[in-house]
Amino acid sequence: MTDQTIYNCLKELRRSKGMTQEALAKKVGTSRQTICSMEKGDYIPSLKLALLISKQFESSVEDLFHLKKRVCKS
Repeated sequence: MTDQTIYNCLKELRRSKGMTQEALAKKVGTSRQTICSMEKGDYIPSLKLALLISKQFESSVEDLFHLKKRVCKS
């Protein structure tokens, strides 16, 4: 596989829940800057952070993070 970009639906899901980057960051134990970087696709979270985020949204990791760009469901 040549394209190793990991896409995510974090921004769309977070906004649909009326949550700020700061609020999500506090709930999962990271910084607002980390959440911002993930939403931009500049930072790939650790497995632990991905699991904490998916748990926060009651979603699977696969629903939030994926290898191919796709339309995000919120």
